[in-house]
Amino acid sequence: MPNVDATKIHQGPGKLWLSVSVPTSGNRLIINATGDPTAGTPIFAGATEGAATVLLAPKLEPIAADQVAGPIDVVMTGEAASIEVTMKESDLAKLKNFVVHGSFSSGTDTGLPAGSQSYEEIAFGGVMTIPKTSVAVISPRRDAAGKFVVSQLYQAYQAEAIQLPFQRGKETTYKVKFEGLADPARAAGDQVGKIYRQT
Repeated sequence: MPNVDATKIHQGPGKLWLSVSVPTSGNRLIINATGDPTAGTPIFAGATEGAATVLLAPKLEPIAADQVAGPIDVVMTGEAASIEVTMKESDLAKLKNFVVHGSFSSGTDTGLPAGSQSYEEIAFGGVMTIPKTSVAVISPRRDAAGKFVVSQLYQAYQAEAIQLPFQRGKETTYKVKFEGLADPARAAGDQVGKIYRQT
């Protein structure tokens, strides 16, 4: 009779991190005992709603032959990897990380009403170079304190249109989706990202 191992069933929130360091081939993103990345200048993306979804999808093309009804083989022709999250913090200092065609600034405008002259803004419009960053979702293991499941895209861009619904009855949330890009300088099989589990 097969045994069921509850320690292999993962349930836990995922924290989205931006600008994490990219490990050299054969290595992993280094985190501390609380699951925070330790190298480079990582940015915690903020509060999220619902699941942080990691998508890993090879693009497969069946090979057919006229002599048989079904495919006789399959070949990989590409791959897609992404991380999707619904963000809850909409202050512009956080939002600037997701508006890829904008630029963030802050300052003081004496033309605004007294007591409300400080501002932060994102200006957008025009053709710009799309920023790329390394992103990670880090989720704690429920069965092993201080151990995590780490999913990372080495080089990604934010591909989702930012929609900001403003309403009285519900907080403003917006979806982000980081699409992974290949780094051809890395070894085959380790060009887009990695998922690992501390045991």
